[in-house]
Amino acid sequence: MARTNPDRRWNRSMAGIAIMVAVVLATAGCLSARTEPAAPGPEALHPTLTRWRTKADIPATVLGVIHPGGSWRGADGTAERGGSAPATTDAPFRIASITKVFVAVVVLQLVEEGKLGLDDPVSTHLASYTLEPVTIRQLLNHTSGIPDYTLATGFNKQLLEHRDRRWTTAEVLALVQGKEPQFPAGTGYAYSNTGYILLGEVINSTTGTSWAHQVRRRILDPLGLDGTYIAGSEPPLKPVVPGYFDADNDGQLENVETGRPWTALETSEGPAGAIVSTMPDLLVFGDALFRGRLLENSTLQQMVADGPFHPRFTNYGLGMEILRPDYRTTVWGHGGFLPGFKSLLWYVPSRDAVIVVLSNDTRANPNDLAELVMRTLPAHPDSP
Repeated sequence: MARTNPDRRWNRSMAGIAIMVAVVLATAGCLSARTEPAAPGPEALHPTLTRWRTKADIPATVLGVIHPGGSWRGADGTAERGGSAPATTDAPFRIASITKVFVAVVVLQLVEEGKLGLDDPVSTHLASYTLEPVTIRQLLNHTSGIPDYTLATGFNKQLLEHRDRRWTTAEVLALVQGKEPQFPAGTGYAYSNTGYILLGEVINSTTGTSWAHQVRRRILDPLGLDGTYIAGSEPPLKPVVPGYFDADNDGQLENVETGRPWTALETSEGPAGAIVSTMPDLLVFGDALFRGRLLENSTLQQMVADGPFHPRFTNYGLGMEILRPDYRTTVWGHGGFLPGFKSLLWYVPSRDAVIVVLSNDTRANPNDLAELVMRTLPAHPDSP
């Protein structure tokens, strides 16, 4: 991602990796029909994937692309660091905050159905709501000012030391109860996972069923996303791949996955980041969303519209990051960051391309790989 990963609670434990890659473009401006690169094939993308993963020292990385010229899927490395079994394209990863896009789609579908209003006060839909007065829109675009529960003192330590604890929504919200807002609602921007916990409750109140049930009914089952499940709310389809993270701050990465559910992480993340998915499933989801099969076009345009309080190269819409990694090309999507995992789902309108990168090391910067891939893709004929 072009901006600092939103799940800041783990950033203090990370070691940054900067991979500088020089890419020679055919022209300094927009690509013409005569100079557009050929549609990428395995011979073009797999070496790029291998070089990036090797230089970044990531155990496993999977990459998928859909664009008008076709699609490409690849995996590189081994799921276990130093292992012999090769990574596979359908391996399950924790996708962390990409979960927010699924939740935002459900909320926006409810708006289309007239069951919610973007400018409804949250208290209209949650009788027990006692935090600062904010609207649905402000939860979606992180302008509520509500503090992020994941930054509460000692919270991350509890997740690591009490892995089997099942958190309730009330317990999560209690972590910020009584805390001063970061700013009056609607006057600033600060990424807050708490907002999406509340959106999960709004979905529950509005539909009479859980956010997880609505995500499955409205998105996962209709799209046939058979490799995706909502961890903490549904039985796991299969264990996630190993994930490498410096949990004890000793400078050494260790596998923080045990092959069993991580209940504390999954139930505290909930609608902010609990989904486990695969690269092929995320390609299908991204293709359906950005090509208008999940939302009306007018709603999608609201979702990806620039919000206030942001610099030129990064922004946030309604559950959607809006990035300009080269200060020129617009990208819509979301990144994800949890202990052991970094991920992204991108749509590049000027290429009409969906890009997915999943990796199992928190030091990874998937944006670098996605930008390399983006630059190989031909411009879409209808792009400006």
